[in-house]
Amino acid sequence: MKKIRVGYVSFGTMFYEPANLKMISARAEKQLTDAGLELVKTDPVFGEGTEPERAIRELKLQEWDFLFINIINWIDTRGVFRVLHEFRNEPMILYSLGGFTDHEGRFGEKGTLISPAAGAGSTSLRFPMEQWGIKFKYLFNAPDSPMDIEGILSFAKAAAAMKGLRHARLGMIGYNDMGLYSTGINPTKLRDLIGPEVESMDMLQLQRKMDAIPEEEIRAEAKRVSKDWEYPLGKPGEEVIQKAVRMYMGTVALCKEKKFDTFSYKCVDGVDLEMGLTHAVPSSLVADAGYPYVDENDLGNSVAQLILKWISGKQVTFIEHYEHHPEWMLLGEDGYCPSDFIEGKPQIKDVSTVLLKGIAHCSNMKKGRMTLACLSETKEGYRMHIVTGEGKERPRWVEMGVPLPSWPSVTFYPDVPVRQVLDHVQSQHFAAVYGTYVNELVDLCKLLEIEVVLDARI
Repeated sequence: MKKIRVGYVSFGTMFYEPANLKMISARAEKQLTDAGLELVKTDPVFGEGTEPERAIRELKLQEWDFLFINIINWIDTRGVFRVLHEFRNEPMILYSLGGFTDHEGRFGEKGTLISPAAGAGSTSLRFPMEQWGIKFKYLFNAPDSPMDIEGILSFAKAAAAMKGLRHARLGMIGYNDMGLYSTGINPTKLRDLIGPEVESMDMLQLQRKMDAIPEEEIRAEAKRVSKDWEYPLGKPGEEVIQKAVRMYMGTVALCKEKKFDTFSYKCVDGVDLEMGLTHAVPSSLVADAGYPYVDENDLGNSVAQLILKWISGKQVTFIEHYEHHPEWMLLGEDGYCPSDFIEGKPQIKDVSTVLLKGIAHCSNMKKGRMTLACLSETKEGYRMHIVTGEGKERPRWVEMGVPLPSWPSVTFYPDVPVRQVLDHVQSQHFAAVYGTYVNELVDLCKLLEIEVVLDARI
């Protein structure tokens, strides 16, 4: 996972010795670097003379993901706001650093709680920062206690994802598969409010990329990716496997050329209908190549997957509703499964029909805690539906017209009643990742002014 870079500046009063300010700030700096953050530092700032201008110059020398405003004692607010005003369009943490007990008697009688009064300084800033529209989170720690590293890291991941979204590119073949109203997003609005660009390409462009790949490269890659595959219904012909691999390689070539961060096929009305093969295995391999994939031109969940990838540092997937029970939901996908979601060896079955020949996953999905997120456009902006729960063993089931074994799937037990989830559901798809990342998602949504619907346990 890419290291998060933090612009770091601490603020104190000119009536304290600079050495003491550096000593207090150094305690915080060590905790932040020990937590894995990379600091772009400037010395503690005091007063409203030349110090704020010095800090501004030094903080502008390098790039960073967010600004950490560490209030280490009471302050001259005008000097602080000179720095904050300069960076007012960047995400920030406003931090109130707790005091400490003087065990050595350096500042008076031993055993005395020394309060530099950071609480006074930080509370004098919070409301004006809100009035200015600065995107920030206000955190603190108790005296003699570690810093709120969990809260800091949650915001740090959200801020880094926010920065990344400004430069993200979403690629797809076609647009508006099956005329679905739950998957389309206004690209102008998306670019304005969240950041990513969208580019739709034609099947002809994909076909040309596929045709340009030499046969020997196709055979070598097919051998590599299929070395652990098992075939419960018998091995399909090599030409079927190689055709799926050719599509995956052509797609990855497009993603590299166009610098896409995610990808989607127009599958039912597009690839599957017109190109003579199922998209399931090619799209799984595209995801394994580092490009989160979602079916049916689902732009909202393309963004949701990218967010989950960046805040978790893990491989992500999309997942679809099949059945609902008062206590659980059957969630899966028709032949798609990235490698990190597979339990055991990949299981591949032939799903050929009179119209096409193809292969699909029937692999068993891993179990465990999951975070699901769905991003949708609203009249005002965007809404994210966040759900947490436990993925457990799938039942023995099939989608009508398809032979066993079952599609990759889990019996998902949400942390709230299924009825509550369905009252808030926004799409047939969720973006999904293993683990719990609710705080990070909420922090990011606050930064981007995305409405949040929580059906989750934090």
